[in-house]
Amino acid sequence: MSRNLQQANRIDLMLVTVEVLTIVLVAIATALALAHALELPGKLRLPREQYLAMQAIYYPGFTIGGAAEPAALLLTAALLFLMPGGTTAFWLTAGAFAGLLAMHAAYGS
Repeated sequence: MSRNLQQANRIDLMLVTVEVLTIVLVAIATALALAHALELPGKLRLPREQYLAMQAIYYPGFTIGGAAEPAALLLTAALLFLMPGGTTAFWLTAGAFAGLLAMHAAYGS
């Protein structure tokens, strides 16, 4: 096997590894945002005191899982730079990055 082919195989493996890791982190971040949205109607029925008292049950789970959101943003941005420009993969990754930014704006504050 030539040296160039070995190097190309390593780059392909690295790209696939980053893609899989990004998918896992995006799935975690999306699942937490969805859980947050789905629980809102029930939380809105609680009196203020109960609502504030129950907030403690979300720690540390949502706090630890919440680290996936900025990590997913960073890895998606890295993928965007690794994708060849103008390809379908590039534009799908750009759309995913825009969606993650919108999710971060909605739930990250």
